[in-house]
Amino acid sequence: VVQPFAVIVMRILLWMRENLSVGYGWVLVLFGVAVRLVLWPLNQSAMRASLKMQRIQPELSEIQKRYKDNPQKMQSEMMRVYKEHDMSPFSMFAGCLPMFLPLPVLFALFFVFQNTIEFRGVPFLWLSDISLKDPLYITPILMGVSMFVMSWVGMRGVPPNPQAKIMAYVLPAMMTFFFLNFASGLNMYYAVQNIAAIPQQWLVARERVKSGSSTKKK
Repeated sequence: VVQPFAVIVMRILLWMRENLSVGYGWVLVLFGVAVRLVLWPLNQSAMRASLKMQRIQPELSEIQKRYKDNPQKMQSEMMRVYKEHDMSPFSMFAGCLPMFLPLPVLFALFFVFQNTIEFRGVPFLWLSDISLKDPLYITPILMGVSMFVMSWVGMRGVPPNPQAKIMAYVLPAMMTFFFLNFASGLNMYYAVQNIAAIPQQWLVARERVKSGSSTKKK
């Protein structure tokens, strides 16, 4: 399943290497930024849907309490609210989309680093070989920190959620641990695309905070 997609990713990297005349280290950096730019519209749409879902959540909770003994009425009222806000029950899953969209590329790159020779022996900055683990563990730590910052920025203006707060700490720590011995180039790519996603997270978070402030004023 992954191999055909990995071939496409590798061809893109080779094309970038030939046409941009830069080393594979910088190719991975530019590719990480490019992936986030390409996914920007999809992420924006998903984040906006998640924002709308948060706005109507109090109304949905009220309906659930009011009609807890009448499931049919509850369902019809909830569907009415979704329709009024031009949404569907599946909109609740939209907030997870930005998390999963970059994963196919990450899996493909993992396959590329495991099965191709182009990255072997390639130095970059302090790294002597981007196909091997970072001996100083800078890239996996940077990856984990960037993931935490992205989550932290994304939670601004979100109603308090203890589980989400715990995951914001636990998931980056787990990913850092898992990626410690992975290829440093893979860690570098993941860190770069996380950092490239932070501005979009910040813009949506600012919109969420403004929306929350305006709602309170009303």
